[in-house]
Amino acid sequence: MQTNGIKAPTPEPDPVPYPHRIGFDQPNKHGIILGHERDTTHLTNWVRAVAPRRAAKPVALVTEALVANAHRHTRSGDPGGTVRVVVDTNPFLIGIAVTDNGPRQGTVIPYPRLGEPRQAPLSGLHLVDRIALYWEWDWEWKATAMGPLTIRAVVENP
Repeated sequence: MQTNGIKAPTPEPDPVPYPHRIGFDQPNKHGIILGHERDTTHLTNWVRAVAPRRAAKPVALVTEALVANAHRHTRSGDPGGTVRVVVDTNPFLIGIAVTDNGPRQGTVIPYPRLGEPRQAPLSGLHLVDRIALYWEWDWEWKATAMGPLTIRAVVENP
């Protein structure tokens, strides 16, 4: 639209509301992106909808612990931050991948480790370690800085 030869500013599009789902071609793979809010209601309801019924509780516990750590220790917990959660099911195992937005500026990078129970920098990992059959992590490198961190856990599908 033009008025007297001056273009009117284009309105900013509304931001995508969180949470929102991620679509995959594989029917056994489900994803969701959460905002920086620490309310787990949407996450818990989503996990119960996508995880097999008998595995829903352990999958929810592991996922909630990993998302809580992402919010507590990374830029995912800052305004505008997000957490990406992917659940991949098969008849025997359920894979969970939680990706944060990377470390906060100027902080010591708390790489995932167990440490002492209840005193560890990422104490939710004790819960993950107790429930999951296996867990691992990796960082994405962006030039010379640490980028997003993904923690993957595998839970039994009873």
